[in-house]
Amino acid sequence: MRENRTPTGTRRPGAPQAPMTREAALSRLARKESELRMAIQTHSGLTKIAANLSSPVRQKLDYQGIGRKFGIVEPWPDGMPMIYDTDVEEFTAVKVAKDGTTTMIEIKVDRVEIQPFEIVARPKIPYRDLYSRLYQVMKRTKERLEQSIMLREDLYIFSLFEAAYSTYYTATSIATALTKDALAMTFTPIENNRLIVENVLMSAYGIQGIRRWNYLDLDEVARQEVRKTGYIGSIWGAKLFISDQVTAGVFYPTAGPEFLLWMPIRKDFEAVPADEPDNLLLGFTGYEYLGLSIINARGVNKGTFNSAA
Repeated sequence: MRENRTPTGTRRPGAPQAPMTREAALSRLARKESELRMAIQTHSGLTKIAANLSSPVRQKLDYQGIGRKFGIVEPWPDGMPMIYDTDVEEFTAVKVAKDGTTTMIEIKVDRVEIQPFEIVARPKIPYRDLYSRLYQVMKRTKERLEQSIMLREDLYIFSLFEAAYSTYYTATSIATALTKDALAMTFTPIENNRLIVENVLMSAYGIQGIRRWNYLDLDEVARQEVRKTGYIGSIWGAKLFISDQVTAGVFYPTAGPEFLLWMPIRKDFEAVPADEPDNLLLGFTGYEYLGLSIINARGVNKGTFNSAA
């Protein structure tokens, strides 16, 4: 029989790899440093390095706007006033005796006109940054520009919630972290007006309270959801939305979009080049022209809790 031997200096397929010695590791590191020094000295090498460093070092996730989820958003024709008519108010019928008469009910419907406004941002980039940055600074600036417009939209919408809730309701305040009882107490006034709470807006400190709920607060399905995702995606049919633009100890239950907010948009977001060659500056102008209105103040309530508890 022929003896099955492996040539000296080779490793059989499937055999465990011997651990790298300290000398081999140092040699490998020195080789990589040498390759990096050589790459820096050539244009093609710098291109390869730049490709590997094409993303900036981020300190937080990009901002995602959520304000539009709370209302009806629709394009609005040029030149047409931003108006809407309120519904006919409720009235009751009465029983009239034979040959009797009743008072006439005059129907009055209010018309509301919204004044549109502009949101504008104008970032500028020094021309030299095109060649000194390791990523595409123009592309990233355009992305940041769109985020800034979304952020401003959300701030306007959240401020409308703050202004509208007190028209019909009084804020519910608790001295502890967010509890299920506090949510229930803010849901009830909205539901008492024959509305359904579809969304709840809060900061991350609200989710902190939910994560601390025990088995008495959550059913088995909800407990499993918290274990998997860290928070409940919805409660009693209402979706939970988190934004770092909401005050830490505040939450807003809201009715559905058609019963809360109207957002007509005459010109949706657009970024156009706005360079200044004389000053060696490149840039964009981000522009939006829209209206905003709480069409039903009964559709939003407010609750506060202790975010430090």
